[in-house]
Amino acid sequence: MKIRYFLLSCACQAGLVAVPAQAQSAASPAAPAPAPAPAPAPANDSAAPAASAVPDIIVTARKRSETAQSIPISIGVVGEKALAMTGSASLLQLADVAPGLNLAKGPVGAEIGVTVRGLGSAPGATSFDSSVSLFVDGVYAPRGREFASSMFDVSRIEVIKGTQAALLGKNTSLGAVNVITRKPGDSFAGDLRASYEFEQGSTLVTGGLDLPITQNLALRVSGQTLDDEGWVSDSYSGRAAPRTRDDAVRGVLVWKPTSGIDATLMVQHDVSTNYGNMTEFATVNPLAQQLATAAGAAPLSTSLDDTNQVGLNGKGTEQFERLAVDRAAGTVNIEVGGGTLTSVTAYSHYTDANNMNLAFLPGDYATRAIAEISREFSQEVRFVSPAHQPFEYLVGALYLHNELQTVSYNYANYPFGPVEGVNFTGAYQNDFFQKTDTFSVFGQGTYNASDKLHFVAGLRYTNEHKVVDLDRLVLTPGLYSEAVFPPYAPFTMGRRDKPVDYSFGAQYAITPDIMGYVSYGKGTKSGGFASSATYLDQSGYNSETARTVEAGIKAQDSARRWLFDLSVFQTNVDNFQVVTFNGVSFDIFNTNLRSTGFELQTWWVPVKGVRVFLNNTYDNAHDRNTGQIVPLAPKWSGSGGVSLREPMTSSLDAIIDGSIDYRSSRSYQQDPAASVMGNAFTTYNLGLAVAPAGDRWEVRLIGRNLTNAKGIAFSFPTPFIGTQSVMLERSRTIALQASLKF
Repeated sequence: MKIRYFLLSCACQAGLVAVPAQAQSAASPAAPAPAPAPAPAPANDSAAPAASAVPDIIVTARKRSETAQSIPISIGVVGEKALAMTGSASLLQLADVAPGLNLAKGPVGAEIGVTVRGLGSAPGATSFDSSVSLFVDGVYAPRGREFASSMFDVSRIEVIKGTQAALLGKNTSLGAVNVITRKPGDSFAGDLRASYEFEQGSTLVTGGLDLPITQNLALRVSGQTLDDEGWVSDSYSGRAAPRTRDDAVRGVLVWKPTSGIDATLMVQHDVSTNYGNMTEFATVNPLAQQLATAAGAAPLSTSLDDTNQVGLNGKGTEQFERLAVDRAAGTVNIEVGGGTLTSVTAYSHYTDANNMNLAFLPGDYATRAIAEISREFSQEVRFVSPAHQPFEYLVGALYLHNELQTVSYNYANYPFGPVEGVNFTGAYQNDFFQKTDTFSVFGQGTYNASDKLHFVAGLRYTNEHKVVDLDRLVLTPGLYSEAVFPPYAPFTMGRRDKPVDYSFGAQYAITPDIMGYVSYGKGTKSGGFASSATYLDQSGYNSETARTVEAGIKAQDSARRWLFDLSVFQTNVDNFQVVTFNGVSFDIFNTNLRSTGFELQTWWVPVKGVRVFLNNTYDNAHDRNTGQIVPLAPKWSGSGGVSLREPMTSSLDAIIDGSIDYRSSRSYQQDPAASVMGNAFTTYNLGLAVAPAGDRWEVRLIGRNLTNAKGIAFSFPTPFIGTQSVMLERSRTIALQASLKF
């Protein structure tokens, strides 16, 4: 049975079995602390509803349950309420509710670039491990492509900033995104949310059920189905682009045989298909016009009016991509001597197939088809000492095995070339198969010198071995397949990295509710091999090393009516891994970067029912070798707004949520002059809702980008013809959403 039919069936059952009881959800941490922690509150981030006082937020960024205000880490927390209030359904939309996080989707498949504080991996190389790593219930997702998967039934999302490699694990040299899914409650309960978007006609249905099986065994089943219609009009197909169909389902089984043992099994399956190309021309030259005319197309324009002029690919069909992601994780916690021994066994697998117009022009000039498979197994074991001791510690070990295979078919048929009679023509097949084996041991200790003064230090040793098999075959002879992308007989390369990463710092409680901290951390992302390099024997790149120094203050009042967090930072990255497209070929190299700035997170509840917030990040990120700005690094980004909740009647409340999201201009290529700069982009958002006390149900109208502002999401030089192409940010959306808890 298709997932969408399963969800519709659940919706019908919900209407029959709903009872007037408040829905219960267990926001259990990924790794429970050895001592009881305060009950996790909904992550009261920028979009959370107002209250007379805001409870502490519990996070597990350091692998034990702690309040976000008590740890010496800059961390942003996004709760399930915020995600529902904005209608978010994909990790690609995470930047809308997590200020300081920048994501960009490249024009070729689901290649996602993610940066924090102006630093991270740009889209363009599928074999690159992302410098800002993704974790889903302990399942490490190494590649930016996995940020394209769905986001549903989430307890909270922790955006962990800065160098944290000593504790968080492999390839978190510049930060991490930690997704914690919802766990089943102790009694039967459920929730359902459905929305319809009026501007593009998109629909979303998501929900879940808590199913107690026995006194010690409970199951939660959840799913999501999304039909996301595109916001760019395709001049040739008459359809909108990009259109996304995403179906996902997840099961979470929790077993608590005794008071000192619990086990959790999470299994998730997600299939996403995308249709159409949203690329537009930013500049047009005579050559581009001639090629379009030769293909029988209308004259090209550069109006950036949400009209796509790329046309169909070489097979006469729309650009198409299918991404299927499977994840499974088993976590066992055993209390030992007041501490907790944890085992996390995880497996993930994804397949991606896409077919696209590589020329970004009307006509049959260049196409690419790619098939990609990734398999990964990991086993982590760690022990967390009892809390509230003079010395607290965590020790552990991690083994990870990953296999990545890509096969791409590239075809070119341009009616021009470097000299008369020699055109850019030909076809080739590129094969890439990489195996990675990683073993690491890690530990962190906290010395509580007094009730106010604490010292923290962490250490990680990693041994990583990569072996890659490469070859390139000529399918059709020509300049494109023999000179621009020359053939290679099968050959093998390998490398081994043995980095030692560390962190240390101190924190001091000025008062019970005001804390200051300083920290220093070193993190490493291992070197490897690029799957898309022009010269395969030069596809290797060195490991990158990040060093971050940070100081901050976290303050709130005892009644939890206001919060003020401020941090300043500087990160230096040596041998930053770069893959960039210069308009003809892909260049692979290492460079040195620096990012300096500050982050502010603050909110205030002046009276009951009113909440004002502001989140802001400033980072000055640049290349230390050239002085040029860094891709995907706006100097200013953030969000501010207000939430209001007032009784309409004795049983109904009116809710208003308004926000302004902003970012300054940013570039998209390593050489800023190679592509159009992204303009400063500001959106105005508004939510209007009606709900009873307790929020058992809610009807909400969600407006995003109400002024229909035009922003450039990504830009790049168009292959071979000397023009520039762009992809635009999502236009205005207005959705009606209904939700129910039972």
